[in-house]
Amino acid sequence: MLGNAALWTLPKTAFLCSDKYSAGSVLKSYDWAGEMRRDGRCVISGFQSRLERDVLDILLSGNQPIIIALARSMYVKPPARLKPYVDAGRLLFVSPFSSSVTRANRETAFARNHFIAENADEVVFGYIHPGGMLERLIAHIVTEPRVLDRLP
Repeated sequence: MLGNAALWTLPKTAFLCSDKYSAGSVLKSYDWAGEMRRDGRCVISGFQSRLERDVLDILLSGNQPIIIALARSMYVKPPARLKPYVDAGRLLFVSPFSSSVTRANRETAFARNHFIAENADEVVFGYIHPGGMLERLIAHIVTEPRVLDRLP
């Protein structure tokens, strides 16, 4: 862990979204992120896909706690852009990987997403691309996930 470790004890809502997503999922995800920001809910995600990064930007404009799970080993120091949020106690980086995993790949991203889902009280998907990694992940999730947008 890097950052405010006390955030790990909070109730957490996971947000995951496929790299490929529908146009409808963009506004639904933005609205959802606004609700999380307004309600001060702790959100955990890898914030790796484009839409996940957009959601992170929305969340950073609020005051709620955020947990970023890495698909690689822990940073030595936080990225400069995120350091002010770590310093403010609002941001925690976590990694389920040893220091030997220095680069993210599809396998570590799947394992990271599984780790996120296992440690969240609620799991929300912005969009699940048919046949994609998140569709495989849903079979492993214990809690019933919420999907903001999906193909009919």
